[in-house]
Amino acid sequence: MAPDVIELEDSSWKRQDFYMRLALVVESGAKCLGSRVGAVIVRDDRVLGSGYNGTPAGYPNCTEAERGCRRCALRAERPDAGLSGKLYDICVCVHAEQNAMATAARFGTAIDGAILYTTLQPCFNCLKELMQVRLRGVVFQREWQAGHPDYAWVAAEYDRLVDHYRSGGNRFARLAGGEGLPAVQLEIGHPS
Repeated sequence: MAPDVIELEDSSWKRQDFYMRLALVVESGAKCLGSRVGAVIVRDDRVLGSGYNGTPAGYPNCTEAERGCRRCALRAERPDAGLSGKLYDICVCVHAEQNAMATAARFGTAIDGAILYTTLQPCFNCLKELMQVRLRGVVFQREWQAGHPDYAWVAAEYDRLVDHYRSGGNRFARLAGGEGLPAVQLEIGHPS
């Protein structure tokens, strides 16, 4: 199942790109040795929460020096061991989407009806969680795949979840063409 694509010609592309660029700035704080991901949650042109992937607050980070997550350390020590898509049960990293939702909750900010902008398509678990908190849309930059062959069935189940999410009138789309473009000048204006 291919996601919808927000093309450069779309009248909303500049606004979508603006929020994706905020997610990219947030991504720069990620401490994970695996993937670096950033996310922002937006409603009515207001950022309600943001997050990047890394270990829980106060726990050692996944840097070479701190070695907070054993899974990340194993992936760094044995890059050819085929651990991609495996051992999530021992990963202590919190995903960017989860951190964005948790940040909003920690400060008492309701996010139902908001849009999530994330630099990587939400994984299986994050998709379930954003559905549960009733986000009305997801816009992402890079596509995620259930990459490990032992888990090929996950892709089919993921597609079923996306179809269900969309059937409720929610958006699930990849933002096209944002890589390598100059900064966008955008007049945000007042929220409608």
